[in-house]
Amino acid sequence: MNKGEDSSTDSDIKPIEQKHGRKRRVIIPMVAALGVIVLASSLAVWEPWKDRSPFTVFDLGMQEAKYTFPGSAPNSCIRDGASEQETVLFSTDGERLAAGRAQREGILLGPEFGAWAGFCAITTRIDGVPGGYGTYLSEWGRGERREVEEEDLRRSLDERLEALKTSKGPEK
Repeated sequence: MNKGEDSSTDSDIKPIEQKHGRKRRVIIPMVAALGVIVLASSLAVWEPWKDRSPFTVFDLGMQEAKYTFPGSAPNSCIRDGASEQETVLFSTDGERLAAGRAQREGILLGPEFGAWAGFCAITTRIDGVPGGYGTYLSEWGRGERREVEEEDLRRSLDERLEALKTSKGPEK
């Protein structure tokens, strides 16, 4: 080899496109994988399958007939005590989300309600409950908090009354 000659052969010389092609084959899958991770993370945080729309809760409180007196209309009743107590819904972290007060008058349940016949059903309406929490904590009259699933809270008043007809009745 002479002094000014290059020692490389034609087989050692690679076109520029080949050198960058290997990098692309590595980078493109990495970028795609990163995109999938970002998308999956976004969906996990956003949870688009959850219904986050505010809704109204119709909670039913049951009172034995011996602790009520007749209301202003036929088949209506009024609790003897603890009327118009507040029901508060909290997130599982303890954040107060919404509240409503029990109605003063309820309905006296007839024989079609089976074990609940003769009980006074008092409705508490809670407007503007934020959706999407899944599990809520419900507190009535500053008593103990109990867990309630969103699916149950979203049931209409008619659905709740209908369910009473086939339920086992009060615990004794």
